[in-house]
Amino acid sequence: MGAGRDSHTGQAAPVPLVLLGMGNVHRELLGILGRKAEGLADRYGVTFSVAACADLSGFVRGPGAGGRIATGAMLEAKAGGRRLREIPGAEPISLESALDVAGPRGILLDAASMDVETGGIGLAAARAALNRGTSVVFANKSAFALAFDELEALAAANGAGLGWSATVCGGLPVVNTGSRDLVGAEFRRLRGVFNSTSNLVLGRMAEGLSLEDAVTEAQRRGIAETDPTNDLNGTDTALKLLILVRTVMRRKASLADVERTGIEAAPEPGADEVVRLLGEAVPDGDAVRMRVSPVAVPRGSFFGSIGTLDMAVEWETDLFSTQRLVATEGDAIPTAAAVLRDAVHIACGRPTGPSLRIGGS
Repeated sequence: MGAGRDSHTGQAAPVPLVLLGMGNVHRELLGILGRKAEGLADRYGVTFSVAACADLSGFVRGPGAGGRIATGAMLEAKAGGRRLREIPGAEPISLESALDVAGPRGILLDAASMDVETGGIGLAAARAALNRGTSVVFANKSAFALAFDELEALAAANGAGLGWSATVCGGLPVVNTGSRDLVGAEFRRLRGVFNSTSNLVLGRMAEGLSLEDAVTEAQRRGIAETDPTNDLNGTDTALKLLILVRTVMRRKASLADVERTGIEAAPEPGADEVVRLLGEAVPDGDAVRMRVSPVAVPRGSFFGSIGTLDMAVEWETDLFSTQRLVATEGDAIPTAAAVLRDAVHIACGRPTGPSLRIGGS
């Protein structure tokens, strides 16, 4: 792991990236890489190259691996509703070939669509990458949450990095702060508004918009999936809660353990209340009680005072008392930045996963 050196120039060789999924997150990521390349090289000594990208049509070779289409052409095609393999000059390749091109210095960035039943292509690709010693950074929370134990073990066994800070609250450093900074603490409770789509929809509906119009706004901003079902029924929040329980609270749990109620059962708020879709985890002996449900909270409370574009987390511990984190995210840029954050850490030789031994894993 870590940046290698070009034998001719002595400079850090680019770290190959394999992008799985070309939705809002990875489109924003490509824009950030274009704007920030010089700063990343100066500040961290890291540069990246795009070795391969994949959408629903499959993988194509990227410019960093001798591909004939530039990332700008990929972005233009996706903005126009075209698939990558429809771009003139695109060279189709397989997942295996993409990982071969990336090699052990490469990083697979998984922002594929969620599959809460099997983990889908994201989980399959992550397994293939980690088995080869190729690091993986997740924005796809379902693949990571459903197979955390397996993926962490594969990363450790093969010397690969594993990053997942983008899976919970986008750019808000919930995973990093909880895993790194609450040393020695025992959790008493963890609560959060983890899903920006449901928070925006509930807020806009309280202002008089229809459910359909509120969802359309969330999709236009790039924070909602084409199919927002998992956002609205509590599944997305449940996955994020599970990731925090496993990797921050250090408790064994599964998605089946999370009691889930979606916004369709939202209560009627009182005059000084607002409704939030809250995820909550409370330790109970060796187990943990987890629940996701729409709750009416006082307007002047922490969760009641956040905005419709905010995500927020509150945790109570024995050593660090009560701490609260909140961030406003009106688009996909912070989540893309979190993917980049993990990739930089891995490229600099600081794996965000295997270096953190999770008690009970």
